[in-house]
Amino acid sequence: MNRINKSILYIISIAAVIGCAKIEGEGTNVANKRFFDAWISVNHPKAEKTDLGVYIIEKQDGTGAEVKEDGYAIVEFTATDLDGNITSYTGKEVAKQLGTYDTTTYYGPQVWLTQDETIQAGIQNAIVGMKVGGRKKVAIPSWLMTYSSYSTEKEYLNHSSDYSNAIYDFTVVDYADDINTWQIQKMQTYMTENYGGYDTFENDTTGFYFKQLAPKTETEKEFNADTTIYINYTGKLLSGLVFDTTYERVAKDNGLYDASRTYEPVSITWASEYSSITMGSSSSSVIDGFARTLWNMRNMGEEGKYDKAVGIFYSPLGYGYSGSGASIPPYAPLVFEIEIVAEPEE
Repeated sequence: MNRINKSILYIISIAAVIGCAKIEGEGTNVANKRFFDAWISVNHPKAEKTDLGVYIIEKQDGTGAEVKEDGYAIVEFTATDLDGNITSYTGKEVAKQLGTYDTTTYYGPQVWLTQDETIQAGIQNAIVGMKVGGRKKVAIPSWLMTYSSYSTEKEYLNHSSDYSNAIYDFTVVDYADDINTWQIQKMQTYMTENYGGYDTFENDTTGFYFKQLAPKTETEKEFNADTTIYINYTGKLLSGLVFDTTYERVAKDNGLYDASRTYEPVSITWASEYSSITMGSSSSSVIDGFARTLWNMRNMGEEGKYDKAVGIFYSPLGYGYSGSGASIPPYAPLVFEIEIVAEPEE
């Protein structure tokens, strides 16, 4: 069918839908379904329909672990509306094409929890059962973009929804039954490849790894409570994206320089326990993993010698399942390189 005839058929199909008033007793989304089905019949007549009403436009099977309900799929995707306008995406190249690329934004796979009512029903219906390495392009009707969970297509059609129809093209790049274990494995590999391993302690905290980078001294010891020290630090993701730093050069090199900010060492006030350590003149609290990294650093006990270390920790010790801003995605392990320095001169 040529493009002109296809367009005419589409217009006729949609006109028929618009001309059909909702019949009393029909489900909430029946008129919407007529519209969506007409669009499918014109644009993707060979698409395969799932039990809930998702249409599979393209499919490539994977060979890795199978995505299950109540698991964590690590996914790359691009989503559009029915007209092809991109609405969300994970790819850096897509951002560049759209002119929205930002050096401070994380681009890369996202973690989708496949549990009922934590992911849109249509996406869950499409992804559960796929295997790592697999790809699907699917058309999801608006009533299946809800987070509510039902058993049948009819129940979804009767459910009031303010969502829009969507096309998702996604690839499953990894899968985990337990996202914390998955993060720990990634962190251990990262520490081995980038720092030659990590230090071990008698009572290691789950999901936290530490490596002292400064040469040890015979006189090093713990800091006393209420001691004030000064540090420089750089925070980054396992991907290498730097999201915060006190170094001006590092900020400029990584595209996050802010002319309104003063880049200089920041004060840290020690405490009797790691969770009470504070930062800056306003005594701000710090995230758990950052505090634990500081807690394992030492007073070197010698003039002009200062400790330097790296701490890496999983998301429960950072920003959890929500992430933070555009730079730190959900379920993201964080890496902090910290160096104790001399007190800055006034």
